[in-house]
Amino acid sequence: MTLMRSFAVGLLPLAALTAGCVSMPSTQSTLEAAPVDTSEQAEIKAMANKVADWQLANLDNLESYIRFISRETPNPRGWVKGTFFLGLADYAEQTGQERYTNALAAIAEREKWRLGDRLYHADDHLVGQVYMSLARAGVPGADLGPTRKTLDAILADKPKTQMLHPDNHNDPGCAKRWCWSDALFMAPATWWDAHETFGDEAYADYAHAEFKVATDLLFDKEIGLYYRDSRFFDRRGADGEKLFWSRGNGWVYGGLVNIMRTMAQDDPRREYYVSLFRKMSDRLVAIQAPNGMWRASLLASSATPPETSGTGFFVYGLAWGLNEGLLKGDQYSSAVDAGWAALMANVDSEGRLGYVQQVGDQPEGVQPDDRQLYGTGAFLLATGQILRLEQK
Repeated sequence: MTLMRSFAVGLLPLAALTAGCVSMPSTQSTLEAAPVDTSEQAEIKAMANKVADWQLANLDNLESYIRFISRETPNPRGWVKGTFFLGLADYAEQTGQERYTNALAAIAEREKWRLGDRLYHADDHLVGQVYMSLARAGVPGADLGPTRKTLDAILADKPKTQMLHPDNHNDPGCAKRWCWSDALFMAPATWWDAHETFGDEAYADYAHAEFKVATDLLFDKEIGLYYRDSRFFDRRGADGEKLFWSRGNGWVYGGLVNIMRTMAQDDPRREYYVSLFRKMSDRLVAIQAPNGMWRASLLASSATPPETSGTGFFVYGLAWGLNEGLLKGDQYSSAVDAGWAALMANVDSEGRLGYVQQVGDQPEGVQPDDRQLYGTGAFLLATGQILRLEQK
């Protein structure tokens, strides 16, 4: 695959692990084995480093650059920052940059390696993926005990609430399960990672069963996309289209990739996820906008502003599929070329990614200077896979 060369910097629009503290070998050998950068890789890394560095330096002064701050935004164990941490952890692994691993380890240590405070809520499970990544990277004193304790508590009292959104069914308990599309990024890969880390089949059994329940409810088999939640089954967008939210599907698509990256190649359940991934991939390449982005309402026919959070997850997934040989064909590589060029074109000279739709649950307007930490996380996940393509 040949990536588009039109972007430029500054352009504007472990079963052996224990249940508690983990002692892992040094990451030095991994760092020494990193391949030599080509000029193209070096340019990509320079841009991504600028993005990562700016976000790390601005983890706390949120009011200065985020238009809508939710109650979860400042939470270092929540989904907003957690998505950035996950992207940064993956980028650090892909590029062998120990300084990013060290920065994340310091945050994990400060938070005592805990998940979020809500036992069942998927958003509060995301950081478990970050912790297990750090453990694999050899972070001294990595403590996976709190993560395992939370998952075991859920297994001991599995939620049995219905899956319809409270607006459609008078039962707010649906959030104890994965009843909205975002949850399929936040939680399942944590459970699959725990299965591989601790060697306990119960974690994978739970994750697979709950993922299937959510998919049976939210996946439109005819269209090949996910509704955000049950409220959107009958809603229509401004062009009369079925309402499929870009970032909502980006969460699912990125979640599928994270599950498949974690689970064993010979797991008999793997084909279920591969099939879903390919169906979504085919639909996504068919509806990509001419500007390389995906519209906030994916099936809208009218012109809409670019949106980088959904686009980031789609480029991440498509590039990973090409790297793994699950996707083959010019339609996929062309989609990655266009999407990646569009993402790079919306990073400013300071390393700030723009056009990130703010916290929400449906397609909404977006502005050039809209920024969010999860947008940066999606960008860094995509970067890691783009670098793999460049190495080929």
